[in-house]
Parts: sequence; structure tokens; C-alpha cells
Amino acid sequence: MPSTNTTTRYVYDAFLSYSHGADAKMAPAVHRALSRLAKPWNRPRALRIFRDQASLEAGADLWATIEAKLSASRHLVLLASPQAARSPWVGREIAHWKQHREPATFLIVLTDGEMHWDHSARDFDRTRTTALPPEVFGWFEAEPLWVDLTWARSETTLSLGHARFRQNIGTLAAALHGVSKDELDSEEARQHARSVGVRRGLTWGLAFFLVVSLVFGVMAQMRGDEAERRRKEADGQRRVAAVRALLAESRSRLADDPRTAVRLGLTAYGLLPTTETRAALVDVLRRTPYAGASHGPDETGPFVRRLSDDAGVLATAGKGTLKLWDISQPGRRRLLHRLTSPRGTVEDIAFSRDGRTLFVATTKGHALWDIATPDRPRPLPGLPGATGLDGGGFGDGDRTLATVRDGKGSSGRMDLWDVADPDRPRRLGSVTGVYDATEVQMSPDGKTVVSATGKVILNEADTGKTTIEHGSGMTAWDTSDPARPRRLGRNDAWGGALAFSPDGRTLISSHSRTAYVWRIRPSRAPRLLSRLRGHRGAVTAAAFGSDGKAAITLDEQGSAVRWDLARPDKPRSRGKLLATERRGGQDVAFTPDGRHIREVDSRDAVASWRMDSEPGPWQRAQAAADPVAVAAVAIRPDGRTAATAGTRGLVLWDITDHDKPRRLAVLHGFSGNMTDVAFSADGRYLAGGDGASRVILWDTSNRRHPRKTATLRTRGPVASLAFSPRAPLLVTSGNHPRFTGRIDGWATLWNLKGGRPVETRSYTLKSYTDASVASFSPDGRLLALPGAGSGLFDMGDPNRPRHLKWDSVAVIQQDTAFSTKRKLLAVGERVYRVNGTSLHKPAVELPDAPDRGGRVAFHPDGNLLATADDEGTAVLWDIGDLRYPHVAAELPALDDSVDDVAFTPDGRTLLTGGGDGTLRLWDLGPLPAAAHDPKRLACQVAGGGLDHTQWLRHAPGLAYRDLCR
Repeated sequence: MPSTNTTTRYVYDAFLSYSHGADAKMAPAVHRALSRLAKPWNRPRALRIFRDQASLEAGADLWATIEAKLSASRHLVLLASPQAARSPWVGREIAHWKQHREPATFLIVLTDGEMHWDHSARDFDRTRTTALPPEVFGWFEAEPLWVDLTWARSETTLSLGHARFRQNIGTLAAALHGVSKDELDSEEARQHARSVGVRRGLTWGLAFFLVVSLVFGVMAQMRGDEAERRRKEADGQRRVAAVRALLAESRSRLADDPRTAVRLGLTAYGLLPTTETRAALVDVLRRTPYAGASHGPDETGPFVRRLSDDAGVLATAGKGTLKLWDISQPGRRRLLHRLTSPRGTVEDIAFSRDGRTLFVATTKGHALWDIATPDRPRPLPGLPGATGLDGGGFGDGDRTLATVRDGKGSSGRMDLWDVADPDRPRRLGSVTGVYDATEVQMSPDGKTVVSATGKVILNEADTGKTTIEHGSGMTAWDTSDPARPRRLGRNDAWGGALAFSPDGRTLISSHSRTAYVWRIRPSRAPRLLSRLRGHRGAVTAAAFGSDGKAAITLDEQGSAVRWDLARPDKPRSRGKLLATERRGGQDVAFTPDGRHIREVDSRDAVASWRMDSEPGPWQRAQAAADPVAVAAVAIRPDGRTAATAGTRGLVLWDITDHDKPRRLAVLHGFSGNMTDVAFSADGRYLAGGDGASRVILWDTSNRRHPRKTATLRTRGPVASLAFSPRAPLLVTSGNHPRFTGRIDGWATLWNLKGGRPVETRSYTLKSYTDASVASFSPDGRLLALPGAGSGLFDMGDPNRPRHLKWDSVAVIQQDTAFSTKRKLLAVGERVYRVNGTSLHKPAVELPDAPDRGGRVAFHPDGNLLATADDEGTAVLWDIGDLRYPHVAAELPALDDSVDDVAFTPDGRTLLTGGGDGTLRLWDLGPLPAAAHDPKRLACQVAGGGLDHTQWLRHAPGLAYRDLCR
């Protein structure tokens, strides 16, 4: 039970509990302010505050010391943040306080994250609160006192001279003093007056008058400066308030109006470019699946619009026009060609699956074009004797074309054509008496055709009652013998969608707001497997991804639903893509890589959507790489091969398919645990180092059967390996323990020319320092070896490396990495600009970055930096603008450390390895593009910023700016 002893004499008025990573700057500021606010003139401080870094003495038992300080404190003040919520030390301190004290002695200062009190539950809302440790929940009967200092994270100077900070500190100090805030203000004024009186009594009369005159002059100047400062502060506060409102509305609109959400985030960043607004804009771009839209002439009427199977070309027809558009870039379109439209009204357009042939059916004719080069289409001979067609579809490897012609009643017709030689098409077979003859689709293997119609024939009987004589529906045909098509069965009711899976075994059709999934079997009627529901409008189109597992259905309101059809009999919805503007959806298609879909609506707008299952990064695959741990990961320059270093040796992986990494070979021959692995710049050689002072080189020309080429003995356990990108040079570095207990770092250069490694240069780093991880600049000119006594080496002449002057970096086991695209060098949590053979000072420090951890790696475009963390996660930092570095994404926490990170050359995937012995592949989604240039990407996705009307509604009182010009 909490202690109720009121006679205890406390040494400290408050104990500060906080996360060092989150509040290393905030905690000292709060400490100083509480110590100085309302301080009596004859006392050194107003309150005695315990803060570990300022008050903790050396001791053998750290927790026993902290426990004693807690017991000697009257209050516990928690600096709440998401990092503090995850800190085991903070949780332990709060648990101890709960056991011995009342809730009234527990005060909270919010520095980051969110806190929400649920009055109905009489507890903090656990679903929305991110800044509190689990130990706080369920402790309070009523909402406790807490002070919001989240605004102060962006302030450069925090002191009692800052009006807003002083007001917040006053609220907290009043609770610690046990008086009202008004009483505290009065006491401070009284103590200040007493101090002034004492000083005045000790000065000489002449000095007194001089001081008074100076004070009045200064006060006048200060009043003028204060008035100007308040005016600027008011303007700034209006801007800040508008920006925060924009950010809040951007987040709320992300699900139902993604384009407006992006525009609001763009406006906030344009009005106030800070770390917070850049991070918010990058986050919106990362989370929204909306990738932009291109708009055509905005024409209405009986137009037909069809997308090619690869979603790269759009064909539009109507009012005597027939156009081909390049839509391969999201949010952009380019007119490729105007085709001569055949006579009559266009009824249907069909692309061959390879995109090389275009078929157009009209009420009075038809046409075929060779569009292998879309901007130079070539007309092809027509189908002999075919007139007045209503639909067409390709199959059998695009060698066969099925066409339908509607007629009165059941007098329709279906024909099969051999178009293997498009210059000499010939009829293969036909069937008449077909009622379902306005749409047609052929399976990829050409063995099944589905014809359909949406028309309904009514019969007005003499009784005056109207009945349906013939309704809409679809008919399946066995066309394995194209000369004799055979009817397999008919399904009543059809509403617009027909799509075969790539293997031809699954079909999607639709009626009203439901889509149907059918199993297609040779020479047998289709079997219904499942129904796809979730649309508010009638389903008009459907498409399959290249793997046949992903599918999309589109409705007349322009909204799409993503489906996982890995089990067609048990489909799973992967979410709805809401149309920015409610327009009738006409066609939909996947890009070949399956990462995007494009849909065209009734106004010629083509919208692009990402098909990522999560915003990214999300785990694509994992593979057991070692029974114990993976110490290092390397990727071959071709991007198809990876290597992992573990306790049992090196493992080579085929990562051509990022969803299914395959083990190629296991390389043995090491005496100790593996510590690092690296590929040469040409990808031929692989080097592995271990803790037993050994490096082995392998020739990996044959990935399945690598050949050992050399074994190198080093001066101590190997810490890192690095190949020069320009010269046949390998650098090994590590540590050499001494009998005296000290550790000396070392680095050795090996010349690999001629196939036999020769040691050319060796360095001993200063005592008492571990060797840091070595890395080469992209041009091979610089070698970085930071740490006390080490630094940069000019490798212009590999045989005579020149030690460059560089202020030592006091770090232990820090990793280094050069950016391949930008002139940057990362050393742990610092990022330096590289100028020739020197570094710009000071370095950019990543905010709240841990001062310990594993390796670092630059994204290929240089705008993301990945850092491994020994606490079980990896962090991706947005450093696209070094003025506003921030955390762009954090991988889900693991139970063990993450020891190494590596990007694939295409920049789409991140590989990690660590203490659980697992190799993981993470899909980065749109994050790299968002970090590269969020403003440009936002303008592209949203099609521009807010217009004048939207600006007045969302940013009143601020001058309009076109942020995309």
C-alpha cells in the first residue's frame, strides 16, 4: 500500500523521470526553470530537483541508488513521451512510486506523443495514448494534473524568459510548492523586490541614480522590443495555429479524401517548413494509397474507354474520335496518336494481352491496328465478312480473337478468328442463336469464352402485365475446338465486369453491387466459388494482378475494392480505394509489377493507386539464416544476391524474388563467429571476417558453388571489411586486446591485384579505443575510419594512403557509411557534408538518435538513412533536407537486436539481420519517393495545391500562395 506518513523529511522536492533519448535537452531546461522560479534571495534554489545526469553519484548498484533517491523525493515528475513509454527504467521508477506513494504526488509533463483522458472509464484512453508507460494506466480515479510542453520541442532556447514556457513551468511549480499559481506569482514578485532592495542598499548614492537612469532607459527599450516581439509572436502564433489545424485536418481526411489530405499537408509545409511539417507531409504521402490522377478533355456522352493489360496505354473513343494516350506515369498523360475511327458508333475496344494489337468494334464495322509502337500505329486488314460487331476479346496467346454481334431476340452471333498472322486473319468457327452477345472475353489459353449481355427483353401480354421474356446474363463456351464452339452453361444476371485470371482458371463477373468468383474447368460449366461484396454502386469492371492472387473490382461511383484471391473460395478484402470525385468507373488494370492499379472513369480521368498492403516499410519475407544470430548483411551490386554472416558461417541468398528468398550456398571454414561480410564492387568476390582473426575470400562467379581463393590472417578479431569501389583494395579493421586490459584498434590495407592478397599498409589506432567500421566514398578517393586518433585517408594513390586531418570523433564502435548519390558521410548519429577530401563542420546530428546501436546505411538516392538498433528495431531517417532531419519510419520492434541494415540497389527493399538469426526483407513502399522531394511528389499526386476558395476555408487570414508553381 502507498505510504501515508506525512512526517517524512524529504531531501528532494521532485524526482525527474524521463527518456534520455527523447528529452536529453528538455529535462535540463525543466530542471533549471523549477530551481529558479520564485527563488528566495537568500537560498541557492527554489526547489531541489533530482535529475540523474545532474544529481546521481557513482555507485556499485545503480537501481539501489535510484530507489533511495525516489524515497527521498516528495513528488515524481514524468516527462512523458513515446520513448519514455517504452523505457524499462521509467517503467520501473513509476512502479516503485505506485507501491509507496499516492497518485496525488505524481505529476506529468507531456513532451511528445499524445495523452487522452477517458472520463467515462475514469482512466487514460489506452488506444489513443502513446506517451504513457503501462504502469500509469488504471492508477488514477480522476484526471491528474499534466502540463503540455509538446510545442517546446521545436524551440531552440527554453528559459524563464520565454513567456509560454514560464507559464507552463509556473503551473508545475505551483503543484510542487503546494500553493496556488497566484500565490506563487506573488511570492516570486516579493522575493524579487527584496533582492532589488538589498542591492540598492549596498550601492553608493551616485551609482544608485546612475543605475536608476540606466534601468529606466533599458526598460523603455525593452518595452519597445517587447511590443515588437509580441507582434511578431502573434503573427507567428496565427501561422502556427493555422498549420496545426491543417495538419489535423490532413490526417482526418486521409481515408476518405486522399487528394485533399495531401494538399492540406503540402500547405502546412509550405507555410511553415519545419521538421514537424515535413515529417507530417512525408507521412501522408507514405500512408495514402492514392498516387495521382490525370485528366482528359472531360467529355461526357457515349464514350468507350479501355486500359491496356499493363495499364500503360489508354484508348478512348466517341463522337468520331479514337485516341491513344500514354498513362505510364501516375498523374500524367501524353497523347500518342489520333486514329481514324471506323464508321458507326464505337461499342467496344479490346487490347491484346501483349499490348501489340488493338481491336475496335462499331455498329457499322470494326478495325484492327498494330500498336507495337503506340505513337505510330499501323492499320491491319479487317476480319473478312464481319460487320456491325459489339465486342471482342483476345486469347490463346493473342493468336485468337473472339467477337460477338448482338441481334434481335436470340439471333446474336459469336465468331472465333485466327489472328496469329494479323495481316491475314481468318475465321475459325462460329455459333449463331446467341442471346448473350454484347460483351465477350476469352481465357488466356483460348479454351474458354464467356459472352454476356446486360439487355432485358420485356413481354407485354394481352392481360396488361409486363413480364421478362429474356434477362441479362452470361454464357460460357468450350472453345478448345474453335471450329465447333460448345455451350457449357448460362448464368442469369450480368452487370458489366468480366475478367479472367492469368492462368485462365478463375473468372470474375458482376451483377449489381456484387462480384462473383468462378472456377473455370476444361469442358465443364463454371462453378461459383464466392461472392465479393463491399461496393455501394454497381460493379462495372474487374482485373487480376500478374500473380493471379490479387484482384480489383471497380464500381459505377469510381470506388475500387482490393481483394486477396489466393484462396478464391475464401476471398479477403484488402481495403477500399475511395474515389476523390464520384464518377462512373469504366475500366481498371494492374501495372506489370502489381504495385499500382489504374482506373479510368466516365470523364476520362485516370487515377493511380498503390496496391501496397501497408504504408511501408512492411515485411515482405523472412528466412532463417543462422541458429543464433546474423551479425552482418551484404548485397551484391546486381541486387540479385545477398550474404549473411552468422555464428556458423556465411550464407548466400537469391533475392531476385523479394517475396521468396532462396538459400544458394553455405560457406564454412571460419574458426570463430562471423563478424562482417562484404562484396567487391564488381560483385565477383565475397569477403567474410570472424572473431578468430581470419578473413576468407570467395569467388562467387558461380553463386551455387563459390570457390575459396584466399585466407588472410589479421592482427586481431575482425570488426569490419570494406572493398574499394575503384581499386583492387580491401580494408580490414578490428580490435587487438592487450594483457593490460586495454584494447587497441587496428586497420590493414590489402592489395588484391593478381588474385593473391598482399598487405600493403597497416595502422594502429590510439589506445583505449575500439575500431570503428570502415567505409569508402563512392569514387574510392576517401576512406573513413573514425574514432580517437583515426579519421579520413586520401586514397588517391592506393599504394600511398595519406592521413587527412580530421578532428577525432569520440565514439566507440561507430559505423560509417558514404552516400552514393549525395556527398554525405554518416558516422553513427552524425551526418557530415563531404567537400573534396574534407568534411563540413559542424555535423548534422539526428534528433533523439540513440548513442548506441548497430550499422548504418544510406538509401541509393541518399535521402534516407537506416540505422540498426540493439534494442530490436531499425529506424529510417528522412535526411532529404538536412535542416529538418526526422524519423520517417520505424520498423516493428523485434525481441532481439537488429545488428545490420542494407538497401537493395533499386532502393525498394531493406534487408535486416540481427540477434534472432533471421534475415528479413522490408518493402519500403512510397517512402523513398516521399523523402526524396515531398513537395514535388505532393504536387504531382494532388495535381496542385489548394485553390483560392479552399485556401480561404483552410488558411484564413494568411496570404494565398500557389505552392506548386
